[in-house]
Amino acid sequence: MATYLIAFRIGANSTYSDRWDSVVKAIRSEALDGTTWEEMTSFIILKSGRTADDLARSIYINSGFDVFTDKLLVVNSSNNTHATRGRIDYPATLSSYFVDGTSSVSNALLTALMG
Repeated sequence: MATYLIAFRIGANSTYSDRWDSVVKAIRSEALDGTTWEEMTSFIILKSGRTADDLARSIYINSGFDVFTDKLLVVNSSNNTHATRGRIDYPATLSSYFVDGTSSVSNALLTALMG
């Protein structure tokens, strides 16, 4: 079981509210123990037994997520892996904040988020 940091951005259009609600519902349904932390805007922390990619795929499939207008980032805080859905404008920059999980190099993004 790992702790996941999930951030998302829903593109503004006529279906924004419905898509936002469906993405949040899909994320909440992935919480292993049913508990999530949601005190920030479009940022949820939960525990799951899935991989980052499996979790991102499930959220995408089980919601109204639109890959052309929406963005999703799923970060496994246990092993520094991440997955995305939607168009990420700077994927190389994002990837530069992660290590492959086998390195002892500190992960700057997780250090900043988790303290």
